Amino acid sequence: MSEPFVFKVNLGGMIDILANHLYSSPDVFIRELLQNGTDAISGRRLSDPGFADGRITITVIPEQELTFTDNGTGLTEAEIHQFLAVIGQSSKRDLQTGRILEDYIGRFGIGMLSCFMVTDEIMLRTRSVKDPAHAWEFEGKPDGTYRISPIPPESVETGTEIHIRAKKGCEQYFREERICELVRYYGLPLPFPVMMQSGDAAYRINEMVPASGAKNSVMALGKQIFDTDFLGYIPLESKSGLFSGVAYILPHAVSLYAKTKHRIYLKNMLLTEDGDAILPKWSSFLRCFLNTEKLRPTASRESFYEDDLLAQAREELSACISEYLIGLSQRNPALLEEMVHIHFMAIKSMACEDEVFFRTFIPFLRFETNMGELSGKELLTRRDAVSFTNDINQFHRTSSLMLAQDQLLVNACYVYDTALLRMLQEYDESLILYPLEAVAFEDFLEEPGTEAQVAAAKLVQTAKDCFREFGCDAELKSFSPEQVPVFYLLDEKAETLREINRSKEQADSLFSSMLSAFAEEIRDSRSTLFINWRNPLIQRLAGLRDQERVRVCLEILYVQALLTGRFPMQGGEMALLNDNLIHLIEWGTMEET
Repeated sequence: MSEPFVFKVNLGGMIDILANHLYSSPDVFIRELLQNGTDAISGRRLSDPGFADGRITITVIPEQELTFTDNGTGLTEAEIHQFLAVIGQSSKRDLQTGRILEDYIGRFGIGMLSCFMVTDEIMLRTRSVKDPAHAWEFEGKPDGTYRISPIPPESVETGTEIHIRAKKGCEQYFREERICELVRYYGLPLPFPVMMQSGDAAYRINEMVPASGAKNSVMALGKQIFDTDFLGYIPLESKSGLFSGVAYILPHAVSLYAKTKHRIYLKNMLLTEDGDAILPKWSSFLRCFLNTEKLRPTASRESFYEDDLLAQAREELSACISEYLIGLSQRNPALLEEMVHIHFMAIKSMACEDEVFFRTFIPFLRFETNMGELSGKELLTRRDAVSFTNDINQFHRTSSLMLAQDQLLVNACYVYDTALLRMLQEYDESLILYPLEAVAFEDFLEEPGTEAQVAAAKLVQTAKDCFREFGCDAELKSFSPEQVPVFYLLDEKAETLREINRSKEQADSLFSSMLSAFAEEIRDSRSTLFINWRNPLIQRLAGLRDQERVRVCLEILYVQALLTGRFPMQGGEMALLNDNLIHLIEWGTMEET
């Protein structure tokens, strides 16, 4: 049997992996030092439950040196060899079982290496609570070499002191204001003081987090963290103890798919600003300040490990936010209405996914109609038929005609609106709801009397002759509103044919031939220009003897009907408008002279 060999680690290569692939920025060395100090203090509390004076102190010589001191458990000589010098061996593991102790944040044994991103040497002085009679000094270099020397125990307090010097190009990380900024960013909710020693004076960097019950303090904290004056906030408390915190409600609209920044902490240390892993997809209108004690981090400590516990936290967070917003309908309906007005897209998304949420919010949700904006509550109070369309052009073409008949038309072309209307019908079966396609517009168009048909016969025939080349028929009808002189209506086949003909005008010869072949397959299409006998202009045109002027006016009205209905214009139709406007100008000039 061949002799077994032992893997070796190239420490320089490992540091390159950390700097360029694992960690997102050299900033994280402050996070790792905070984490190690926090775990050392937690370790001392475990061994001495009466210990309550945990503290981290930072001293900096601007752009040169940094000293990071904690009064935690410290390290013995054996622990220095075992944990600092072995990559992947974490002092937070139980050496008997290998299990990570829940009181600790760190778990991978690589955090100290992050310091090599900003320094070429780590000097550590430590004195352990287990062996206070001895103290040790450790010096490590990025080439993998290190040395340990005994030092007088009275020269160092119980705990650990880490000293690093800035390497070239990293001086910006050794400035007092920068360090304070990073400490507040990574460790704002730490339950013990992190102090900055500045000359003979010292000040606390991490402000105390206010109690969640103090509304003004909570809102002030949100302003401090996110630099925003929020609309309100949602307390986040997990029933199973998985998380706690606050979700702030943004005072302005954002895209449902916007990338939002949060402050999500693990054991009071910042883990990530990205909420995708734990927050519901529709929560883009929130900024969360959240702490969790039990979830697992990835190796980079910049996201959560995907497991059943994370899935549970995700479900509880979604329920927590939903339940609070649902309760607002009773506690503060004015705030709820303002929130729905600003963040209607996110609210609609939530309502589509959750029936209870839908029942709570549907009275506040608003829909565009041909009678103005109406709320879900107003729709539910109607006892007449309600039609809807998810085609914006169809809405604009027919809204005035239906309004004149006192017929409500909802513009459901916006995301979620069609689904919400369907849910609204299921919620209240007395609501009569149907798609616009089911509307028989001919029912709104009345046959004028025999006298009117005789008076307008020549006008209608002229219209038929004018629009035959465009595949459009003409008919005389009476309808409301009387201000509308003509109404253009076409079936689905005719609309497809219009699109094909318009595309042919813009295509090259090859595609034009293909489109022509498609057009030939369309049979029995129907488009009609309905001429409104109730309109005063139409009645006046019917009495004109100058048929050239009648033709010009009819062609202008035809183009106007197409433009009002947002139909795609064909080249010949646009030419009608230009040519006939010139005729009108010429006639006006002739009459003036």
